[in-house]
Amino acid sequence: MQLPLVDALQAKIDALRQRLRIVPAEQIDLADCCGRILAEPVVAFRDSPAVDLSAMDGYAMRLSDASLGTLPVVGVASAGAIPLECPPGKTVRIFTGGAIPRYADCVIPREQCVEAPEQVQMTVPVASLRIGQNIRRRGENAQKGTCILEPGRLLDGPAISSLISLCGTDRVPVHRHVRIAILNTGDELVEPGTILQDWQIRDSNGPLLAAMLSGNAWAQSRLSRVPDDPARIRIALSQAFDDSDAVILTGGVSMGDTDHVPQAIVDCGGEILFHRIAIRPGKPLLGGVGPHGQLVMGLPGNPVSVAVTFRRYALGLLHTAAGLRTTREAAVRVSVDSSDSKTLPLLWFRLVQLGDQGTASILPSQGSGDLVSLGLSDGFIEVPPGVESKGDFPFFPWSSFRRT
Repeated sequence: MQLPLVDALQAKIDALRQRLRIVPAEQIDLADCCGRILAEPVVAFRDSPAVDLSAMDGYAMRLSDASLGTLPVVGVASAGAIPLECPPGKTVRIFTGGAIPRYADCVIPREQCVEAPEQVQMTVPVASLRIGQNIRRRGENAQKGTCILEPGRLLDGPAISSLISLCGTDRVPVHRHVRIAILNTGDELVEPGTILQDWQIRDSNGPLLAAMLSGNAWAQSRLSRVPDDPARIRIALSQAFDDSDAVILTGGVSMGDTDHVPQAIVDCGGEILFHRIAIRPGKPLLGGVGPHGQLVMGLPGNPVSVAVTFRRYALGLLHTAAGLRTTREAAVRVSVDSSDSKTLPLLWFRLVQLGDQGTASILPSQGSGDLVSLGLSDGFIEVPPGVESKGDFPFFPWSSFRRT
């Protein structure tokens, strides 16, 4: 049975993903691990919390003494202080995070007490109290030796908080950087800042891709420009295969006389797994592997096609090479409330601007070379074949920041 178009395209991507080489691991300082990808499980070196702690400000006591109503205060338990002892018939004033005094088995909140300098009177009914009340028990978050972070986890702020608290070493096993070679092909390309002839264009694709990768600490990219010459493309590609984990090419992947990239990939020992898929923009998209399992993506040369195909397909495949556990993006959805009634018989990526409360507006576009619409967009929606662009659609943002 033939798969629906969207599923068939995803099957091609998944087949490529299975062929990719994941970059090896290295040990780095904990202070340098932000944005990197964990390579090995991390286990707790001690219980969390390591002792019983108070969940709030109040008074620690023995539950059996609560019926006395008024108790003398014999000490103060602050967070980080050595645990005290709670004698019979006494109470200890305690702050949130303070270690529960020995023999105490409950904490009464301050707001349920009448406080005096040397004693406290409980106003809460004794029948409502129970052992362990307002106490965070030792090991309730994690016990020593349990896994707190799995391999493939992106080390963001929350993960680093766990690492610092529960990792017993200052060295962290992470996947090393993915070394990405960006090769932009085309005789028409010139260096930004160079005086242009009317028939020339500035190379915006290389800086576009470098910018889209720049916020990823797991990636290291290198830019090169190559003219539309088969020998020069083969030389650049062969060098990239020698020292890179992924190669992203722009231009030269269609069917024209100057489109030398597909043959160069084969000549350099690579394998093409798919070429030309039913999407717009970006139909000439090429996906393959290098001689050592490197990711190879040939993106069309027009800038909108480059941005869309890189964001939608290449970035997720780079995540795989980087060791990231979650490789399929759970796209957010936005609502498009107005449509131009156009449909296409293929998967259509349409540039949009975000509005309020999860809405989006389709930007007028003059095609895959429309840099103005690209610059105004917040991302793009994915419209299935034959569907009008009205309703809810998967949305792929360029970044996590919204323009105002």
